[in-house]
Amino acid sequence: MASRKDVPLLTRASVLYGDSTSTRSLVLAIPGIGSSIDLILSENGQEYVKKKIQAFLEELKMRLDTVEEGAIKVSDEEALFDLLQTAYENVVRARSEEKIKRFARLTSDCLSNDRNWDETEAAIRLISDLTDTHIKVLKIATSTSPFTAEGFEGLRVFSIINKNEELAVPSLKQKLGHLSDTASRMYCSELISKGLLHDVGIGAWDIGTLELLVPTELADWLLDKVGELDRA
Repeated sequence: MASRKDVPLLTRASVLYGDSTSTRSLVLAIPGIGSSIDLILSENGQEYVKKKIQAFLEELKMRLDTVEEGAIKVSDEEALFDLLQTAYENVVRARSEEKIKRFARLTSDCLSNDRNWDETEAAIRLISDLTDTHIKVLKIATSTSPFTAEGFEGLRVFSIINKNEELAVPSLKQKLGHLSDTASRMYCSELISKGLLHDVGIGAWDIGTLELLVPTELADWLLDKVGELDRA
């Protein structure tokens, strides 16, 4: 039987924490971070986190099978540690398998190609703020054909709901009909705030905000980084 000192500290802490209702209540009462601490310390939470990390590592292993052993230089070890720490912190909060795969793609590409640690960490943080629905909106935006109308030549213009009959632009409603108009506006507003979409309708054709949108270069770059840019 393993001695007490052989049991990992976090496991011991979880057992003690799970047995203490008063301690758990105090942790949950901590503003902002209480629920996150509870998730980490609870036994169920640890199993939940373990499955996500395992999925990430399996995807990472599959992508790195072609990388030579010992390819990481000693000088890169600290940067690698920081990168994996950033990835782990975001993987445990991911709610979909696809999002976990995006983190693995970013991490593996950094290790096997450019070793641009800061850029990869920035991309991971950006992806962490985006749901699968955000990504779907970006994929629709970046795959839109360039517009030909005066004032918008060459721009990949789309709308949430095309209210202007003079402008025959594709709309999210056509591709994501399950989303309410309000939800569509919320997703697009968040993407604009992160520099991934740009509102080009303000002041043009008597159109208001969130009527005509275009993807930015950052949107193309991010989708390319996670292997989801349509190059057709």
